[in-house]
Amino acid sequence: MEINEYLSQYSEAMPQWLANYSKDTPFTFADVMSGRVGYYPGCGFDGTLIATANKAHAVHSFLYLDYLTEFADLNSHLKQPHSVRGYHSIGRINWTLSDILPNGPYPTNFKRKPCYGFGFENLPEDEPYYFTEIFERNKNYDDSWGSERFAVTFMLADGIKMYYQLFVREYDKAPWIFLLQDHGLGCNYDKFGREGILDEIITTSDLKPTFVICGDDTRIWEDYSYIKKCVPVYGGMHNNPRHLYLNNFFV
Repeated sequence: MEINEYLSQYSEAMPQWLANYSKDTPFTFADVMSGRVGYYPGCGFDGTLIATANKAHAVHSFLYLDYLTEFADLNSHLKQPHSVRGYHSIGRINWTLSDILPNGPYPTNFKRKPCYGFGFENLPEDEPYYFTEIFERNKNYDDSWGSERFAVTFMLADGIKMYYQLFVREYDKAPWIFLLQDHGLGCNYDKFGREGILDEIITTSDLKPTFVICGDDTRIWEDYSYIKKCVPVYGGMHNNPRHLYLNNFFV
């Protein structure tokens, strides 16, 4: 069974803010976060999470974070005719950090130390950007391809720190689905998987994603079970296989 086929049993209706979206209608970042959220730290230009969860109609709002993807490169990629196959952009909402975190960044006090040596607070976040791109399905595609609309919020930001700021402190909710892929020598200062700072964050807060698509070279966090009936999806820089896991406490 394909992962998107399995997830389709959990399809959600398109959030009202997205269905009503137009360039003249005001929205807040709380609207973007109001429904299910798919989260992918260290994403690069990998569309695996979107392609999988959108085809299942299971998530309509995705957060893509990478502190090494410069705005010019990302913007150029999004302007390509088939950057998101079967979809076209119908608008962009630009945010400031204060839009995303209206109470300001919360202080952190993590006990774990970064695995790979350089400091947690000294990351390459020059000229950060935060924007939400709204995508609409092309006329020659139907529901079997994916939702009529979905949104992707792109951030030049640290995916570990932003998980704590957004999900733990600001919204008190976990992503519904998370693409978990450690990148080895890919300039990460710490693991996303087990025994990293993110592991401490989700364990301490008990705000764990319902589903995780996890690379087979990444150690999944505790309390997750492998969905054996699903075949892996492939993606990322090295076309890695990723498997679906379910939170053991999901009801």
